[in-house]
Amino acid sequence: MLEKSVQAAGEAMLTRRHLIAASAAVAAVGVTAIAPIAAHAVAADPLLDAVAAFRSGMADYNANAPQDDAGANAYCLISWMPPHAVLANWTAPATTRAGAMAALRLAVDEEETGDSPLVGPMMRAALAFLEQEGAL
Repeated sequence: MLEKSVQAAGEAMLTRRHLIAASAAVAAVGVTAIAPIAAHAVAADPLLDAVAAFRSGMADYNANAPQDDAGANAYCLISWMPPHAVLANWTAPATTRAGAMAALRLAVDEEETGDSPLVGPMMRAALAFLEQEGAL
């Protein structure tokens, strides 16, 4: 049988075989045996999702925006501007290492374009995660 993979955003790949083995272990030793695998599989980071939405919106805009100024301005309002606004107003720390890395990558990319309002919030989100991780 082919092995199907299960992956949470930004997380390591888990296979059906890992999940089946973990569920068999639960029957033998109890629920605590599956806790590390379950926590790993469901780890989510809203910041990672927000960065992905922004990058997707930018790709959509670059591929599909009309060539005229009025059309391009209108298209940015439905493609990249909504997720950009979310990121520009971001105040929470990243909740995963992948989210912190995505925030830092975006800050570096945006810093290259000049005076971007995303650099500060993304750097603060990543720093807050790293400071919190160091305290654990």
